[in-house]
Amino acid sequence: MPGRGRHWKVGGIVDSTITSAEIANATIKAEDTKIFVSAVLVGTGSAQTFAHGLGATPTKTLIGIINFGASVAVDVVEGTHTSTNCVVTATSGIKYQIWAMV
Repeated sequence: MPGRGRHWKVGGIVDSTITSAEIANATIKAEDTKIFVSAVLVGTGSAQTFAHGLGATPTKTLIGIINFGASVAVDVVEGTHTSTNCVVTATSGIKYQIWAMV
């Protein structure tokens, strides 16, 4: 995640603070900075749906595997994300997190 004085923008992280002038001039648009980070989730082996609240279909998603057993095969499959939900199928018992961006 961007640290203090840094923010997400299309194309990467910008090293500056967002000023009201940049917002007024549409240099930085709200849709350039929308990001959803889920709580830690636990796979069930079936498709799971999570509301992201972004107001649009995510253009980029990342799924991070947080915890699983030493000899456990891990399968994670993204479903078709929508303007309201992210869809993920993950091996039962594994812990993971979703990052979705518009």
